[in-house]
Amino acid sequence: MDPYHRQSLQIIFLTFAAILFSISGYAAARSPEDFGRTWQDLPVIPEFTDHAREILKAGIAAGHDPHAFTKVGDCDTSTSWYLSDYDRDQVYYDLGEYEYLQNVIDFFHGSFARLSFAAKPGFSAASTLSTFFMNYEYCYYDELPLTCEYRIHDPVAVLISLGTNDGYNPPVFKENMRKIIDITLEQERLPILMLKADNVEGDFSINQDIADLAAEYDIPVWNFWAPVQSLKNHGLQEDGIHLTYFSNYFSNPKTWETAFAYRNLTTLQVLEKLQTEIVKILDNQTKE
Repeated sequence: MDPYHRQSLQIIFLTFAAILFSISGYAAARSPEDFGRTWQDLPVIPEFTDHAREILKAGIAAGHDPHAFTKVGDCDTSTSWYLSDYDRDQVYYDLGEYEYLQNVIDFFHGSFARLSFAAKPGFSAASTLSTFFMNYEYCYYDELPLTCEYRIHDPVAVLISLGTNDGYNPPVFKENMRKIIDITLEQERLPILMLKADNVEGDFSINQDIADLAAEYDIPVWNFWAPVQSLKNHGLQEDGIHLTYFSNYFSNPKTWETAFAYRNLTTLQVLEKLQTEIVKILDNQTKE
């Protein structure tokens, strides 16, 4: 290719990239209401419905570990910044005014730092359902990353935080998420969904899909999007995708300037709700 045509193509490419950047920046600056979205006022920490309790009860009766949860998600789920310190010595974290959550950490010990087969960098909802991403050292040939993780760790509940990597192809997200929920429920495990902080898709449609599925299946959804909205860039790094992080010491004010402080805290608060329901079920089993 001669230099003139090469330069022309470069100019076209840079112009197109600038347009895309401008569009994405504009979309990110707009609010969910601008697109007719209705999920943003959901409570940060959900209440568990009778249906969710029945799923838990069935899961415990089926022999799933009541002290185990697992994580399904992408890079912000598989990173050690997310929950992992809670399986380590207390020198690695400080709960500050939330010291009461230590009881939750003790109850679910062993699940926080687990490297889930269904949580990997770059994972979309489809990835958890694809044998292409299987670890055949530990998983069977007829398993999926999702079902392999469930078999090996045997959790009674599952924290599902997906959607960021689906932002580039949102039309397929909802049905893949539906498959994940169906598989989880078929195995009598409680799926707990999370609303994401980013708006990669540009119109907040993925959070709406997550909220709609939670309502349809009557399962818990926690609104992680809400508490990070007051942070700089809504708790996102410059790429508009990854969450900001400082430390896991809740007594340090700088920690609360970053998104992972709120993600770890709200997850522990969701797990506190989960623990409360599990303990009630176990106590009733003892009385019976």
